Amino acid sequence: MKKKILLFGALVGVLLLSSCSGGNKKQTVSSESPEELDNASKVINYYHTSLIVLKHIANAKDINAVLGYMEQTGKVPEVAPIAPPEISARDTAELMDPGDYFNAEVRQNLKQNYAGLFQTRTQFYANFNKFLSYKKANETAKAGALLDENYRLSVALSEYKQVIFDILSPLTEQAEKEILADEPLKEQIMAMRKMSNTVQSIMNIYSRKHTMDGPRIDLKMAELRKEWEAAKKLPAVTGYDEEIKNYQSFLSTVESFMKDMQKARDKGKYSAEDYDAMSNAYEYGLSVI
Repeated sequence: MKKKILLFGALVGVLLLSSCSGGNKKQTVSSESPEELDNASKVINYYHTSLIVLKHIANAKDINAVLGYMEQTGKVPEVAPIAPPEISARDTAELMDPGDYFNAEVRQNLKQNYAGLFQTRTQFYANFNKFLSYKKANETAKAGALLDENYRLSVALSEYKQVIFDILSPLTEQAEKEILADEPLKEQIMAMRKMSNTVQSIMNIYSRKHTMDGPRIDLKMAELRKEWEAAKKLPAVTGYDEEIKNYQSFLSTVESFMKDMQKARDKGKYSAEDYDAMSNAYEYGLSVI
């Protein structure tokens, strides 16, 4: 796996920068009102803050490393207690108090899920530190009970992340449609956004170390293939040869991801080697969201 899915934002930025600059290409002026564009921008900013924070504080590789240590038997290297990854007060305030660019129901759902995620993350690391003390005291039964509890909490963390994705994805899509209302490459950019989000979801579900949720992966894989097949049918935009070339490269890389993920899925259980290989080969934003 040598290809890389560029960070979605970075690739879209390249497309927008080149499509809106120079040459004989049409300069676009948005038909949306300034207030609509401002709200759309705030939704997108909230989404990207979420991606950054979720990747930092609930990273699947970090969670699985903790579980991997707890699974070891016999004499193991001693490690120091771990503090939960910190996030800035500014980011915490924004995520826990989203503005009125979301409706009241969405704001409440985001608050509840972020509160649940933060509490679960804190408990996960508190359990690990308690586990270390039990191991040191040779209290094997108590240590084993904490491993079982952290298995449950690791799934809960993944679920909170997925729910947040599912809340924000359609709203972000609508916001981007408004921002890109008169952009000639809008359909291509939106298709990339959908595929990038679906890849994130697939990796998030696959990353559950101790349990393979095969049916959900299969559903998301079918969704990704449908998005990919629709994206292939979009017509080229005259005068944007380089941008369309980048777009076609993105489609090729998504196809490679689907093949690699299917091979991993067919094994019937989580593989750290496969997960790391795909994480390294396909850069798609929040992995490990």
